[in-house]
Amino acid sequence: MERTAIHVTHHKDVGWTIKQSFGNKCFGSFRKREYAEAYARALAHRGKVDLIVHQTDGKQARVPASDLTYPVFL
Repeated sequence: MERTAIHVTHHKDVGWTIKQSFGNKCFGSFRKREYAEAYARALAHRGKVDLIVHQTDGKQARVPASDLTYPVFL
């Protein structure tokens, strides 16, 4: 069974949203992709899960949990 992952997806009317793989929990929506990715990276790092970014052209970029880094201080 696949572990839960954090997904960043784009919706025309909402913007970039952050959701979990399983369940309908939405962590938030952002107008800019960079902000959504930064927030999703922090969530994935904290939860030790993979980060999957769905591009507008249909491609996916997966970042394994072991490769996620996050600065201690922003």
